[in-house]
Amino acid sequence: MSDRAGADGVDDEDDRPGDDRVGDRENAIEGEASAVEVSGRPYLLGAAVVVTLFAAAAGYVVAANNVVDAVTVFGLVTLSGSPATMAAYGAVLSALVLGVLFGLVTVASRFDEDAIN
Repeated sequence: MSDRAGADGVDDEDDRPGDDRVGDRENAIEGEASAVEVSGRPYLLGAAVVVTLFAAAAGYVVAANNVVDAVTVFGLVTLSGSPATMAAYGAVLSALVLGVLFGLVTVASRFDEDAIN
């Protein structure tokens, strides 16, 4: 075994000279910013999908348990009271609201001084 054996004790191609992946973690100072930046977007997208599916399911269940011929939305559009229509309405409305909220957060984060520096 050579002097440059890796952290796993095996001298293989994964352990290249200068490859201090394990050493960097050991030498990190507590509270020091990590070199790896993690985005929260996938988590927010997943949460938006879950909320949208929940709204669709809630619309379906409410319409299936109530006998309503039609529903007027904001006094503008009249929808049939079928479970499929209410599920679609719940999904579209929640996706629209979350899209607006996430868009506002994106715009606001552009003006965050800490994010710029």
